[in-house]
Amino acid sequence: MNGIDYIQVGEADYLFELKNGLKVIFTQTKKSAIVHCGIMVGVGSRSENEHTNGAAHFIEHCLFKGTAQRKSYQILNRLESVGGELNAFTSRERTCYYTISLKKYLDRSIQLLTDLVFNPVFPKAEIEKEKLVIAEEIEMYEDSPEESIFDEFNHHSFPGSSLGYNILGSKKNIQKFSRDLLMGFWKQFYTTDNVVISIVGSVSPNRISTLIQKYLMEIPATTKENKKSEEVSYNTFEKEIPKKFQQLHCIIGNKAYSLNDSKKYALTVLNNILGGDWMSSRLNMSVREKHAYAYHISSAYNAYMDTGTFSVQLGTDEKFLNKSLSLINKEFTLLKSKKLSIIQLNRAKRQLISQMAMYSENHSSLMQVKGKNLLDYGRILSHSEIIENIEKVKSEDVIQVANEVLDTSTLSTLVYRSKRNR
Repeated sequence: MNGIDYIQVGEADYLFELKNGLKVIFTQTKKSAIVHCGIMVGVGSRSENEHTNGAAHFIEHCLFKGTAQRKSYQILNRLESVGGELNAFTSRERTCYYTISLKKYLDRSIQLLTDLVFNPVFPKAEIEKEKLVIAEEIEMYEDSPEESIFDEFNHHSFPGSSLGYNILGSKKNIQKFSRDLLMGFWKQFYTTDNVVISIVGSVSPNRISTLIQKYLMEIPATTKENKKSEEVSYNTFEKEIPKKFQQLHCIIGNKAYSLNDSKKYALTVLNNILGGDWMSSRLNMSVREKHAYAYHISSAYNAYMDTGTFSVQLGTDEKFLNKSLSLINKEFTLLKSKKLSIIQLNRAKRQLISQMAMYSENHSSLMQVKGKNLLDYGRILSHSEIIENIEKVKSEDVIQVANEVLDTSTLSTLVYRSKRNR
């Protein structure tokens, strides 16, 4: 056949490993006119230092500003002219560039993404203009307490660590960025051994193989410099910050488990019960539905390569804060002291497994999950493997992680309080 060899690593997953270090994971779906394609890079705000904070996100913007083959308007029109979509995002540990298009334009999508990621030119004039754009983005972000309070929480929880850096960086840093700094950062992390390509669609593995041969084989092999991993130290704190927001915002949280910790499955079950994506979660039923103390309350577990965070976040009125905290602590105490019944535990597991099935039907999410798996673990976690680990969770496991993660001696609290109430 044309193209390169691949191995089947799941019921519908095919892995291509290129000699230049690039890896491609293709997930074949049932009949669909749409194909999702993404390039995921192992770089984010955690890759930065004090002086380069904000560079990963800035580079995400810069890559749309021109390549050796295309001007900015040509990049933007390449897929939009045929009704497709091109976009990107930056997180703490990775950056993703992705396309959504009719499968007849998959060739165009892969060509565009590889040109974008591996051939940027960083035009000086565009860099200066983009500084103004990102400054506006920072201001918009600062006006969104639901986003900013979580980053502020990380900043105080992990002082001096890149885990506490803001993904957007600061206006002061952004203004200092030069073309040389940005290009140096790009060369350091946009290497073939630090990039994976994830494709999800109703096409054949042979077609993917041919497109890889056409667009990816000739990319020169590059290697990311191995830098010493930072030691992340968690700091317990209680802090109030005056803000202009009318509503009071609060986050309570702690250090949690990393991506490679087996306890992550028990904590995922606990999170689902306490304040996950369900209106029937304990916190939503108690704080919002029963007492109407908050319009929104939720919990979240975020796992990173070497650590994690668990948090409860709510927006409420000043007069309801203490009452809300009392109800939250009551739910914490119950999880730490009272074993879940078989019915409660199985219900939480069924919800998680159903949620996984729903996500697998969302091909955009599936593309990101497969790419993230390959980047984080070097392999694809099968659906059955994840379900098996969820099913293994026992009530005793949930109590154990509850007593570790919800330990009152290590819980931290951050409050955004309106200036008028201080």
